[in-house]
Amino acid sequence: MRVRDALPTDIPVWAAMRARLWPDADPAELADELRAMLDDPTLWNFMLLDDGGRVAGFAEVQLRTMFDGCPVAPYPHIEGIWVEPAHRRAGGARRLLAAIEARARGQGHDRIGSDVELDNRGSQAWHEACGFAEEVRVILYSKPL
Repeated sequence: MRVRDALPTDIPVWAAMRARLWPDADPAELADELRAMLDDPTLWNFMLLDDGGRVAGFAEVQLRTMFDGCPVAPYPHIEGIWVEPAHRRAGGARRLLAAIEARARGQGHDRIGSDVELDNRGSQAWHEACGFAEEVRVILYSKPL
């Protein structure tokens, strides 16, 4: 498996994977924003390719100007990592992370951020196994008006 930057030709398969990663979001909206994401220099979009050259996963990173746990902005923040079920447990997510880390170091960053839902134990375990340290737990509230 190898990692490369996302291309416009990846949009259909990328959109389908995003819809599986974020099933509560509107799939059309997830797909519609991809072209603009490719043109935004504050977003890094990576594709994981299997040994046959087919897209098997993706990672999206945003240079955030604010993130709890990162003392100086902006910091690269992992917005999402997805690996197709047939390719899991083969090191694909770690390859995506290595590409993120390499780009971050190359641009002078000394850390990356990420977040995980409180009930997503699998993602928490992956982050910890990859060297992430928990910084803070937060509950977000909203109030309808």
